[in-house]
This record gives sequence, structure tokens and C-alpha cells, in this order.
Amino acid sequence: MKPTPPSKAPPSPAEPDPDTLLMLRVRDDDMEAYTLLVQRYQQRVVNTVYRYTGDGAGADDLAQEVFIKVFKARKTWQPVAKFSTWLFRIVTNLCLNEIRNRKHRPGLSLDDNPLLDPGQDDPALLETSRRELALAVRKALDALPENQRLAVVLNKWEDQSYEQIGEAMNLSVPAVKSLLFRARQAMKESLEKFLDAGGG
Repeated sequence: MKPTPPSKAPPSPAEPDPDTLLMLRVRDDDMEAYTLLVQRYQQRVVNTVYRYTGDGAGADDLAQEVFIKVFKARKTWQPVAKFSTWLFRIVTNLCLNEIRNRKHRPGLSLDDNPLLDPGQDDPALLETSRRELALAVRKALDALPENQRLAVVLNKWEDQSYEQIGEAMNLSVPAVKSLLFRARQAMKESLEKFLDAGGG
């Protein structure tokens, strides 16, 4: 008699998104859950707003507006996507509206800029070129169209996938890839002039 092969265990259900569970409580007017969500995401939202708008003084105010919108939308919110995706869709729209309402184009923070190579450990090289390179990167970022700049912020600093960026910006994945490709090409062209001039 042949031994009975072991039966395969049924696939375990996916773990629910803890933030979605909190937002479900917020929908039921649970203020403790709302406070927890704000605490979890406040710094990330502030950082994203600051890196996109370059306005340190206004970043806190705009972040507060984001969470006010979250609370006001609690009754109509549906868990069709991860909470973070929905949240950053609100952040995206507010950032774009903020820039469009301004007469000038602010700079983007260069903190932890991925284009500044931390692997360069030559002190003399860093001393003579880092500031000039930072200014060149800032100028290249400022020159990007709004959508490209925001896609770069979400991709590089928030480490969001193409799918997440697409949901936040209401774009298809190919459109997101195209935005990021054009942004990288534009920045590469801008920075080539600096690098070819001997800036590092």
C-alpha cells in the first residue's frame, strides 16, 4: 500500500494592512485610531511636502491639511487600496495645487539626495565639489515639470513602487515609468554640463 502523500496546507490569508484596520476604526469615529495614524505618518508627510515644495515653514501646515482631509473623508473612505497609497494621493494633490498657486518655483531639499554619491570618501574631493554639485542638482530638480518632480520625490525618498506612484498620481504604470525616465534624462543632461566642466 502506497503511503498517502501529505496534503498541502491551505494558503494562509494575507495579513491585513494594519493602517487599513486603523482607518476602519477612524471611519467609526475612533479618535485614538486617528491619533495613531497621524503619529505614524506625520513625519513622512512633512518630509515629502518639504522635499517637493522646498518650503520648510509651510510643510507642517500643509501636512496638517492632509490629515484634516483624511479625517473629513473618513465616512466615504473605502479600503480598496493600502491606506498609505490613498494618503499619498492626498499629499500628491495638495503638493501640486500648492505649486500651481505659487508664482515662483521653490527649491527641493537636497537632504539625503540619491544623486550625491555617499561612496565618495575623498575628503578633498568632497570639500571642493560637494557644494557646487548640490547647487547643480538643486537647479536640475527645480527645472523638472511638476509631475516629474513629484514622481522623483515619491520614488527616491518615499521608496514607492511604480504601482504606488501611479495610484497616488492617477497614472498608469507605463506613464509613471515614462515620467521617471524623462526626469532622469533631463537631470542627466543638466548635470553633464557641470561634470564636464570639472565639478566632479
